[in-house]
Amino acid sequence: MKLDKRRWSHWCYLLLFSANIVLALLLRWWPGRASARTVVLYGHKFSGNLLAIFEQARADGRAQEFVFLTMDPAYHRELARQGLPSVLGTSPACIPVLARMRALISDHGLHSLELMRRFSGAKFFDVWHGIPFKGFDADDFRVQRTYDEVWVASPLLRDIYRQRFGFDGERLAVTGYARTDRLLAPREPLSAAREYVGLAADDRRRIVLFAPTWKQDAGGRSIFPFGVDERRFMDDLETLAARHDALILFRAHLNSGAVGDDSRQRVLKVPHGDFPDTELVLRLADALVCDWSSIAFDFLLLDRPTIFLDVEAPFRKGFSLGPEYRFGAVVGSHEAMLQRLDRCLAERASYASEFSARHARVREEVYGEFADGHSAARCLRRLDSHLLKSGSSR
Repeated sequence: MKLDKRRWSHWCYLLLFSANIVLALLLRWWPGRASARTVVLYGHKFSGNLLAIFEQARADGRAQEFVFLTMDPAYHRELARQGLPSVLGTSPACIPVLARMRALISDHGLHSLELMRRFSGAKFFDVWHGIPFKGFDADDFRVQRTYDEVWVASPLLRDIYRQRFGFDGERLAVTGYARTDRLLAPREPLSAAREYVGLAADDRRRIVLFAPTWKQDAGGRSIFPFGVDERRFMDDLETLAARHDALILFRAHLNSGAVGDDSRQRVLKVPHGDFPDTELVLRLADALVCDWSSIAFDFLLLDRPTIFLDVEAPFRKGFSLGPEYRFGAVVGSHEAMLQRLDRCLAERASYASEFSARHARVREEVYGEFADGHSAARCLRRLDSHLLKSGSSR
């Protein structure tokens, strides 16, 4: 759950969650308590690397070991409807789960779970939630640097974590990025991805995904680029899509809130908040338009046309991976974006002939040999190796 500090209800959730954590710690210290056996997954949403690790565990026949922890009652109910294991942090049911927790895997921060890290003896691991353009420094990872291990996508990311973010190299393990397994070795048919966003299973229209990042450190920033207002931007996308019998998926970031109207036939909103399974959405896209969003590095593995908007990055601390890692076409105006998109849809081979070498170079640097569809399995092996060393039993 993404905490909104302006909402009193979120503060109430946090207070109840903290009280449950204290009670769970007391129960862990109680003589004769049950042995630790649960792996808790913690993040804003049950998606990305966390979901990929759980799906691998389910494929291995060990799903019962894992549970997602949330403070959001509505989201907890939604996960229950989907048949995904979750526990509500504000409910007393959370207490025995945390009391039996042997490890926690996170992809953001910890909130009150910092108490568990300090006093429980459980193992803590981090997988983060996106390979970043955004610049970070050591202050951004003060909590994660105390974890038992952090799992990163490649040797390049390991070096960045060590040199820029202040990590001890012994706490970093290269596993690949678990969430990308579903792009490289998908388990579900493409029809499932179409149905996920509300399309017919047999819809064969070409699809362009527009996925801007949010305002981040630039308070007045618009996600609509080049000073173009929302109406004109959406109208032009609608016209382009109609010309090619295509569809535009407009994907706002989780932190952007509700963006865009619903009055167009060929521009479909698929915001992260309502459609958290990014990899399913990416599988549908024949082309991607983005600015500085980390989604580009997931899409990189599909080897499909990617258009980067040459707008100012909204990052106060510069870059982690800089502009040299923009592996596709870079456009500097609204008109240039439309022209490039028009060409991608009309001449399918044009992108590969122009950008394949750069695309391949960046893919090799960002992922190396770890883009093989087995990253989640490597994460589970790292988890098991730590639990065996500590004497925890499954």
